[in-house]
Amino acid sequence: MRTKEEYYELVLQNRKLANDPEVLKCTCPETLCEWHGRCRECVALHKYHKDHVPACLQPFINEKLRELVKIGELVAIRKEKTPAEYRLYVRERDNEAATRSDSGQNDHGKKC
Repeated sequence: MRTKEEYYELVLQNRKLANDPEVLKCTCPETLCEWHGRCRECVALHKYHKDHVPACLQPFINEKLRELVKIGELVAIRKEKTPAEYRLYVRERDNEAATRSDSGQNDHGKKC
């Protein structure tokens, strides 16, 4: 176990790291994701849904688990990724909704 002083030094180091834009830069490969670069929101949503961990954390966790899975003579199978077309479709629908909103139409396509 670390001492109080060692812990304090770790906190100081983490504070310094948390102020470094490079450390805070989003490393997620899912650049089309609506929450890319908004890591706090992304993690909160993943916690809420309890479906899987964010894509940026998967390599780290998989590396840790790979050796453990081998011990039980098991095989880990990757979950299917969300297709890029789905993410582009969300953007397309959002743009359509924004266009309708800008043109003064309500959701039913009628002029206000």
